[in-house]
Amino acid sequence: MANETAKPNVLIPLSKGQKNAVTIGSICLMLSITMFGVGFFVIQGPILAEMNASGYYSLLTIFASLGLAIMTPIGGKLGDLFGRKNIIVISGLICAVCGIGMGIVRSVILFILLRLVLGAAQGAFTAAPYILMREINEPKDVPRSMGYLASAIAVGSFGGSILLGALADAGLLGIAIMVPAIPLLLGVFLIAANVPNKKKEGSVVIDIPGIVCLAVLLSAFCLSMNYGPIIGWTSLKIILGLALTVAALFLFVKVENKASEPIVPMYLFKNRYYTTLLIVGFICYFYQTAMNAYAPLAVQQIMGASAAVSGSLQLPRTILTMILPTIVGVWIGKKKQNLWLAMALATGLVAVAYVPLCFTSPSMTIFVYIAAFSLTGIAESFRSVSVTPAAQATLPQKDLGVGTSLVTFVNSLAGLFAAAIYGVIYGMSPDSIQAGINHINMFTVGISVVGLLVVLLVVRKSMSQEA
Repeated sequence: MANETAKPNVLIPLSKGQKNAVTIGSICLMLSITMFGVGFFVIQGPILAEMNASGYYSLLTIFASLGLAIMTPIGGKLGDLFGRKNIIVISGLICAVCGIGMGIVRSVILFILLRLVLGAAQGAFTAAPYILMREINEPKDVPRSMGYLASAIAVGSFGGSILLGALADAGLLGIAIMVPAIPLLLGVFLIAANVPNKKKEGSVVIDIPGIVCLAVLLSAFCLSMNYGPIIGWTSLKIILGLALTVAALFLFVKVENKASEPIVPMYLFKNRYYTTLLIVGFICYFYQTAMNAYAPLAVQQIMGASAAVSGSLQLPRTILTMILPTIVGVWIGKKKQNLWLAMALATGLVAVAYVPLCFTSPSMTIFVYIAAFSLTGIAESFRSVSVTPAAQATLPQKDLGVGTSLVTFVNSLAGLFAAAIYGVIYGMSPDSIQAGINHINMFTVGISVVGLLVVLLVVRKSMSQEA
């Protein structure tokens, strides 16, 4: 039975037991999403090698991200129309079937197709845990719940990578592929058993033209951004891809403005505060490409450390992101004004962390990088419990699903933009790895400072006016 004494600002009132079950279910979904993502990359190479298809590595990576990118904004809207529970159950089961199928098939074509469908199904419910945390909790409790999800991501990333890698090393590659389906199925069951299916009343109109335009737009954009640094930005294919991206964007905006149930309501962008929070979230994610892709290169090629040492750079950061988000979430819940302060720390600490990295040299000790990334772990803990709850607070209930999905989607786009921009910066110093790395780190400081200024000059002012 739903909790009849629940306060009216809880969108889906549940009993304490039901709310705990849904929270655990959401944590399980985040574990699965991360294990199918970060953890899966640990075993992707051995999987393709077993099928004598190592040449398909980049294509498989792009297909995985493409399905996810296309369906993330669409999934939020479908949840608003057909009910969050229905979308989680249907897309979750499809994702699980694909994961299990990938552990069985040994045809590279079937494997890649299953990976594409898995990514698309995953995208349909990627934002659902964040939406549910707002729907089943009072606003003051949302940051703490977001902390649970952030900790689950850290555990899934670190622990999942170790577990899947160990299974693969033990010769249990098929089982390793299927493991992420276990928390997924548990999460689907817990949510299906405890969440009522709230859907739009009356007839439902699906924005098919909008979905088609969005698919073309994101496909052209993702493929161009992925292949641009590889084959060159002046390649005719890349130029045509970017031209198609621009054309599809204009057409998508036109279609969405006329749709009765748009996949992405354009009026959301008229909300200056919401749009500002999208920018802050984008900037908060931007540095991670420098950390994941270029830091290991710097440590190995400039400082002369081993691959094993470079692989340990993020260990303290990971531990921090397992523990801190929930603690920070409780702190934010005590006072609304703590939201902007958390975002200021999320951007400012990254800028501070990257300042010493701008002077990377052969004489620099590895501990400078470890300390810097530990500081970004603190920044990530503040980001994970502040940006999304703040954005959700600006949305009417009818747009909660698509608005939250859009936040998640924009955050993911940061990685694509960062990869392209960092690639150009690195390529400007072809004769010096050290100069290329230092220029990347300088740019990271600069964009993080921009994020801090946006928080101080716009976000803080908006929150002060609401208080």
